[in-house]
Amino acid sequence: MLINIGHRSLCLILGASAIACLAACTTGQSPPPSTAAAAALPTPGSAPAPRKPGVAIKAPYAPPAPPPEYIPPKPRGPDDGYFVWNPGHYHWDSTSPSYTWLPGGFVERPYQGSVWTNGSWTLSDGQWGWAPGSWQ
Repeated sequence: MLINIGHRSLCLILGASAIACLAACTTGQSPPPSTAAAAALPTPGSAPAPRKPGVAIKAPYAPPAPPPEYIPPKPRGPDDGYFVWNPGHYHWDSTSPSYTWLPGGFVERPYQGSVWTNGSWTLSDGQWGWAPGSWQ
């Protein structure tokens, strides 16, 4: 059976089908981000956000001396200080329990004028604690 549909009718049917498909695809999706959420993001030059309390990493003994580490060439950025080397460090794995070496890598500066502070292990009350690196 062959139905003779005119060009205009065919366009109307295809257009209505496309609209119905788009409506079905977007049902139940979350709305786009609000301007209030965007306003909460840090702007270049603004003060760093206060640190949130994290999980404390404690170890019963000191980490071994770090192995020699090859530092590859710095990635290209808009300026020389855009990427900073974050040296490798030992991570305490309480499930083993032992240290695991995590190699270093470059970290991207979040805003101009920020300064990277490397992470470190420190002894306190007979336990070694890890303070992760952060931007100031």
